[in-house]
Amino acid sequence: MSSRRLSDWLSGYLEYAQETESPLSYHVWTGVSLLAAALQRRVYIRWGYETLYPNMYIVLVGPSGKCRKGSAMNLGKDIITGLGIKVTSESITREALIRSMKRAVVNYTEPDTGNVRFHCSLTAMSQELSVFLGQNDVKFLADLTDWYDSLNSWVYETKGAGTDEIKGVCFNLLGATAPDWLQSILPEEAIGGGFTSRVIFIVEEQKRRTIPLPIVTPHLLTLREALREDLERIATFAGEFVFTEETTQLYSTWYQSEDDKMRDGNPAISDPRFAGYCERRATHIRKLCMLFSASRGEDLLITASDFDRALDVLLAAEKKMDMVFSGLGTTPYAKITEKILNFFKERKRVSRSELLVVFYRDLDMNILDIIEKTLSAMKVIKVILDTRGGEVYYEWNKKE
Repeated sequence: MSSRRLSDWLSGYLEYAQETESPLSYHVWTGVSLLAAALQRRVYIRWGYETLYPNMYIVLVGPSGKCRKGSAMNLGKDIITGLGIKVTSESITREALIRSMKRAVVNYTEPDTGNVRFHCSLTAMSQELSVFLGQNDVKFLADLTDWYDSLNSWVYETKGAGTDEIKGVCFNLLGATAPDWLQSILPEEAIGGGFTSRVIFIVEEQKRRTIPLPIVTPHLLTLREALREDLERIATFAGEFVFTEETTQLYSTWYQSEDDKMRDGNPAISDPRFAGYCERRATHIRKLCMLFSASRGEDLLITASDFDRALDVLLAAEKKMDMVFSGLGTTPYAKITEKILNFFKERKRVSRSELLVVFYRDLDMNILDIIEKTLSAMKVIKVILDTRGGEVYYEWNKKE
């Protein structure tokens, strides 16, 4: 019989987060990351010849100071701190992180077989992803790409030119960044495959609501304690997750349908830079299924409702995911075009003179002429000439 206090951990977490301004999606995915941090490498799904673990790479993306990314992450940090779940510092070198992972080694006994298993599970929570990843650090990104797959053994070179080994790798990442920083964090070769195909980007443009005086009620404080106790309980889970027969059928039908769409040139996200991600969507779904099963119970069964929930949450994230690389194009004006696009979207109608005043550091008339023609050809804006005043206006022409 379950000794947990909440019928569903993530639902309880979202209730606890109600007195905050951060977007709901940030809280959903912070909660997902906390569940992954708790489960570590103690649970898994056997998938053909592979074994899949529930670690996730999640990055909250939004304008600095506007979306309350840090507030969402701080709420999660408060819940997980002091529970014995290993969380590393956000400002740490590659070498120090490797040492931390090796020192994180623990063991557990598999309930079905009685075998003792060793693993090195570690979670990084970084409010400034640029600090954690550094600037175009290809070697570190390659390490993170390897760690995502939770290898049984990972060998690295030491400073003394020898080699060392980490057994049972399981790395879980929750980060946050402003879109402008991605260009300095990620080298061009990392976008579209490798590291970014393993990341779920949660993109928001505004905070959820304004709360001048947040009130933490006695009920919310009680809920906080229940969340901490239940997460500590979830951290004791061990063993194999199994799909029910109904879920197996649902998953198979979905997988075949998505594969057909990909072959027909209709991937879930049309931006070609997400081609690698689209190929990995099924892996993300299976990981989420484990997390949502653990959120609601202790039977280690993945039910139809777990699968439906995983799919709904991922589809909601994907609606805005293609915005994350919108300012990272190879054309010389990609970044300023994205800034102007967002300005149009927010203001709906802008005069040319006002636009030049706002963006005078980035624009002259020649550059503006190129951007104007591009956005007009995309049918994102209408260009309107006021014949009486001689002013040119731009109107947002895209339906939300």
